[in-house]
Amino acid sequence: MSALDAWLADLRATALIGSGRRDPDDPPAVVGVARLGLDVSREERLLDGAALADVLGRAGSRLPAAAPLIDPAAAETRAVVSPEAARLLLLLLTQPPVSKVARDDLLVQWLDHADAAGQRVPPLLLPPLLTHAVAHREVAAALGETPGERGRWLAGLNPEWSSLAVRPEMAAAVPDTAQTGPADDWTATWPQLPTAEAVAVFERARDARPDAARALLQDQWDSLPARTRAECVRRLTVAVTPADEPLLERALDDRSKTVRESAYAVLDLLPTSARGQRMAARLRDLLRTHGTVRRSLEVDVPDDPDAAGERDGLVRRSGDGVQPRTRWLESIIRGAPLSVWTDVTGRSATATLRMLNDQSALNALCATVLARADAGWASALLASGVDRPGIVALLPDDERRSVLTARLGAKTVPHEVRELLAREPRPWGDGLARAVLRALTRSTTGEPFAYTVGPLLPTALPTSLGKEIEQAVNRLPPGSRARRALSDTLQTHAFRNSLSEAFR
Repeated sequence: MSALDAWLADLRATALIGSGRRDPDDPPAVVGVARLGLDVSREERLLDGAALADVLGRAGSRLPAAAPLIDPAAAETRAVVSPEAARLLLLLLTQPPVSKVARDDLLVQWLDHADAAGQRVPPLLLPPLLTHAVAHREVAAALGETPGERGRWLAGLNPEWSSLAVRPEMAAAVPDTAQTGPADDWTATWPQLPTAEAVAVFERARDARPDAARALLQDQWDSLPARTRAECVRRLTVAVTPADEPLLERALDDRSKTVRESAYAVLDLLPTSARGQRMAARLRDLLRTHGTVRRSLEVDVPDDPDAAGERDGLVRRSGDGVQPRTRWLESIIRGAPLSVWTDVTGRSATATLRMLNDQSALNALCATVLARADAGWASALLASGVDRPGIVALLPDDERRSVLTARLGAKTVPHEVRELLAREPRPWGDGLARAVLRALTRSTTGEPFAYTVGPLLPTALPTSLGKEIEQAVNRLPPGSRARRALSDTLQTHAFRNSLSEAFR
């Protein structure tokens, strides 16, 4: 045992039994530390020895294995933005002077300006920007080349940012799997997948490779569980085309009721199909016009269906409380082309609707217009005095905005108008924006209306109405939600102007 090992062993023994019973030895000469002297107490000598032993232990420990060197970032090809532009970005990322919705809109605008100018984000702001972009898809999609080579390099090093480094140009986050097609060998494993997974893969494949997805479903039809067949048929609802008709006709003869009902719903959206023409013939037999001066349109209920009618969905359903003939009429209306109505009356859709007094038929007709998102018939419904939830949303842009503007003048703004405003492209046109300002400054609607529309205003109200927004702020009571929303709007407009100036 070396002198050093003996001293360490003695030190441990002294610490174990106590310095009161054992006098700790001084460290050996090999350590190169002067003796502590007899005037130092035993306790201090023990503690000093323990401290020295700790230092010796640390100094003698092995260094951890060296990590492999990381390749540096490639040389930058873009210049850094101006100090003023960098300051605005720092403000948006750390202390945004606007609402959360407006902040992301302004971040996208900042990135668009920088990308258009061929400039990049300052290195110190890359971490907070990438962290924010991962959680905000619209910001990630606007990154473009603004992170530069260092930003791409950083994104590759941090697993939390890795999704931003998949595309070399860093134009967007990793695409959602629902937007990409499955692997090339998906057709081999698809039939063995559980229903939920098989349907998800089919849905992705239909989006990316509709012909291949349809062909596979047709080939594997008889071997698939009924639930899988039904769910895959339902997925045809999105972007159904005449090419899907043979598969849907096959589904009408399926042994499973669930599969057949799924096919009815999809074929209702394909009025040009053979089933649609069969339903058209049935509907024509039920429509009758009466009168000369004041014409009306009557709708008969169908007789008991034959085998062909049952195949097309005219079947009895129990437990829904609706008379079978009424249910069959609704099925015929939903499956037939809308043009049948005007063909029978010889009049426009608006005039035809004004002739119709049968409420059950009108309800089914409205449901058909909504399901097919038919803008022309939606306009006709409103013109004839029929207003149902969802109809206004189908109108052409100018007509929809005109309706919204008119309805904003009501004493109580309808809830549907608030929902439609949230979906309306921003910034709004001056006419619609002015109607919103009037609604906000009315004492009867201002505050309740501001609760739902307030967050939209910074990005929805155009900068061209700056003076009018200021006037509206001055008319509103201090502390009101409407006033705060409009004040935030003015601040957002000012910040937007600062962005434009910073990149000139």
